[in-house]
Amino acid sequence: MSHGQYDPFFEREQPYGSYEELRAEVMALPAITDDGERTAALNALWSNLVSSNQVPYVFDDRVAFLYRGVASSVSWAGDFSGWRPVAGENVPGTDLWVLERTFHADSRLDYKVIRNGAWVLDPINPLTMWSGFGPNSELRMDGYEFPMETVRRPEVPRGTVTGNARVETPHLPYDVNVRVYTPAGYAEEGLKDLPVVYVTDGHEYLDERLGGMVTVLDNLIADEVLRPVIAVFVDPRDPQTGQNRRAEQYIDNGNFVAFLAEDLVPLIDRNFRTDASATARTIMGTSLGGLNAAYTTALRPDVFGNAGVQSPAFWTFTEIYGWYQTLDLQDQVRISMTGGAEYDGTGGATMDVILGANGYDYSYLEVNEGHSWGQWRGLLDTILVDLVGPPAEIPEPGTLTVMAGAAALLKRPVSAGRKGRSDSE
Repeated sequence: MSHGQYDPFFEREQPYGSYEELRAEVMALPAITDDGERTAALNALWSNLVSSNQVPYVFDDRVAFLYRGVASSVSWAGDFSGWRPVAGENVPGTDLWVLERTFHADSRLDYKVIRNGAWVLDPINPLTMWSGFGPNSELRMDGYEFPMETVRRPEVPRGTVTGNARVETPHLPYDVNVRVYTPAGYAEEGLKDLPVVYVTDGHEYLDERLGGMVTVLDNLIADEVLRPVIAVFVDPRDPQTGQNRRAEQYIDNGNFVAFLAEDLVPLIDRNFRTDASATARTIMGTSLGGLNAAYTTALRPDVFGNAGVQSPAFWTFTEIYGWYQTLDLQDQVRISMTGGAEYDGTGGATMDVILGANGYDYSYLEVNEGHSWGQWRGLLDTILVDLVGPPAEIPEPGTLTVMAGAAALLKRPVSAGRKGRSDSE
């Protein structure tokens, strides 16, 4: 079985009338006393599932992870378990292994099979989702809606991404590589006064297997739900050694903030046709980068008026909660925050309560996914439309809601945002 990374049109057929019908057929196998007949029955069941794209098997909110093969042990680990292995059960007299779980009907989860201690992709499931460490298998429940804005469309005009530009800075003991996206028409149509989004972990947001952000930008701009925007992708890897310095850059590092605010922003404003106001400038990132976005905006709201915060690792710097309770930031910053409900940390939910209680202009969207690029790439539209806005509109302080353009893009329910919550809540 080949593993196709992103299949927006993946569908499974339903060969059973209920989950219990499949379960009963599986549980009946050990009662077949003749080995040949038992194997033939399992072969027929397995062929039916494989041809229906039903490995894993999904019915409403119930899932049976399935593996077939001779093994001494088979487990599954993924977003649903915090990546801790959960042992499957062998169906007696067969080479079939099963793990049963219940998830939300719109969940999307990464996972791997662990066979005799070896972590492998599910050999039958064609869906994969890449992480920074390589591919994982992907489970999409039937209620999950694929984020079509992440799919490259040949008719959509493409923006331009520069090669690496090495930026020297007195604030860090090494240079920093950045790449800059300009939207289609930037050169030909003389676009000017453009908002700018600064993106940490820029090399991964640029990677089509991970963030795929250039495709999202091109599609949203072409569909006129996002105004033309410049994006600056900041690479955390040392240009000299290749060492990834994200942890030291993103956790309580005022020098990195100084690099962004005092070196990089002026450089971009000098060389590109930007709107140089803080209200038109966003910094965003995921995990530690999400922490850094909130941290940077708190320290330099005069430079960055907007923070795009994805699955923030606030646990690494819990002082950030106090900052947003005590600093006078409510009239200076706007925040669009997203997260997952499956072992994605509690930072987003905790900050949601703080922002709501203290009168911030913000939105918070939580989906039934894990700490994964599948989640983050699928919610880029939410953050971009929230903070950059549709064409001819730069949101002013005090106006952050789920705007008409953003509401049309939201595929899963908003959770707990005091501002920006959906009308259906």
